[in-house]
Amino acid sequence: MIGLLRRALAPALVLCVPTSAVAATCSGANEYAFAFSSRPTTQLAYGSTYTYTASRTAGGSVNFTVGLTAANLSSTTVGGETMPRITTLMSGGTTKHLTFGGTFTGRTTSITGTSRVIVVTFTFPSPIVSFALTADDIDYGANQFRDWIAITGANGASTYTPTITTPWGNNNSGTSTATGSSIAFGTRTAAPALTAASQMAGVGTSDIGTSTGRFTAEFAQPVTSVTVRYGNYPGESTTGQQAMGISDISFCELPELAFAKSSTPVTGTLGAFALPGNDVIYTLTVTNPSGTSVDAGSIILNDVLPANVTFRNEAFDGTTSLPVKLSTSGGLTMAAGAIAYRQSGGSAFSYTPSAGYDAQVAELRITPGGELAPFSSAVFVFRAQVK
Repeated sequence: MIGLLRRALAPALVLCVPTSAVAATCSGANEYAFAFSSRPTTQLAYGSTYTYTASRTAGGSVNFTVGLTAANLSSTTVGGETMPRITTLMSGGTTKHLTFGGTFTGRTTSITGTSRVIVVTFTFPSPIVSFALTADDIDYGANQFRDWIAITGANGASTYTPTITTPWGNNNSGTSTATGSSIAFGTRTAAPALTAASQMAGVGTSDIGTSTGRFTAEFAQPVTSVTVRYGNYPGESTTGQQAMGISDISFCELPELAFAKSSTPVTGTLGAFALPGNDVIYTLTVTNPSGTSVDAGSIILNDVLPANVTFRNEAFDGTTSLPVKLSTSGGLTMAAGAIAYRQSGGSAFSYTPSAGYDAQVAELRITPGGELAPFSSAVFVFRAQVK
C-alpha cells in the first residue's frame, strides 16, 4: 500500500517558461567574442560564405558564418585594394576589419531592396543574445557617396531592430547628430531622411582610423542571424569608391533552463511515509547551466498537484509568511504576488485559497522576481497533505 501511494505521488508536470531574453547578460569571462584582427589579411569574395569561431575566456567556442553578396558594382576596388577583404584599410594600418564596398553603378534607391546593395549576414547555429557589432568609417563624400546602412536581426519569423550607439553618446541619437560625428541614425525627417530606427547614413567626413564614423549595434532579443545592408544614399547622380569595415562582434549564449520536481514525506505519527493524513514537501528546482543570467520576471513555474493531495495554504515555516518558500534563491526573489492559484475545474489563475488545507487548489503558478544568475539554481518548496 505504501508503495502504491508513493507512485501516486510521483511528480506532476512542471512547466518552466522563459518568456523573453531581453537584456540577458553574461560576465566578461562568459561572453563570446571575435575580432577580425585575430585573422590574417585575407582576400574574400562576394557570393561566398566564410566560417569563423568566437570564443570566451571561461572556455568554449561557437562557430558562425559570414555571407557576403553584392549587386550592381562597377568596381570592387577601394583604396587600391579589392573588396571584400580582411585588411587594415579602415584603421590606417593598425587593426583589421572585415571591409567591404566598391563603386556602385548608381545611387541606391532602397536599402531593403536587391539593387545596388551589399549584404553581409552573420548566421549562428542556435539563438544567441546580447549580440553586438562594431563598425567603422560611416561617412559622406560630396558627389561620390553617402554611406547608407540598415541592420536587422532575425530569429525564425521574428525580426528585431538594434540599439545603435556611437562614441558620441546620447547626443548622437535619433534625429540629433553631435558636432564632429559623421553618422546620423534612427527615424528622421531631416536630410538625409531615414524611415526606420535600424538605419544610418553618413553626414560628414570620417578620416580612416578615427572614431567619428564608428557605431555599435546591439540586439537584446535572441537572434540566429544579423544582416548588414550597405548602399549609397540617393540625392546626387555621381558615384565613387566607398567602403565600411566591421571590426568585431560579441554575444552571450541563450540560457536553456533545466527543471526538476521531487517529493519527500514529512515525519508523522507513523513515520516518514506518504500515508493519508501525513504531509509531503514538494521541491521545485530550476537550474541555469549557462553563463548568461535569465531576465528578471521571465521565469514561470506551473505545477499541477496530484489528485490525491491537498495544498497547505499556511506559512511554510518560521522564516517566511508564504506557503511557497524560496529556499535557494540563485538571485531570484519571492513576494506574495508571485504565487497564483487555479481552482479545481477552473481555467484561470484567479482563485484565492482558504487558510489551512484547501482541496480546491488544483495548480500553482509561481512567477519569481529577480534574475537567475549564471551557473546557479533556485529551489522552491511547499507542503501538501496526502488524502
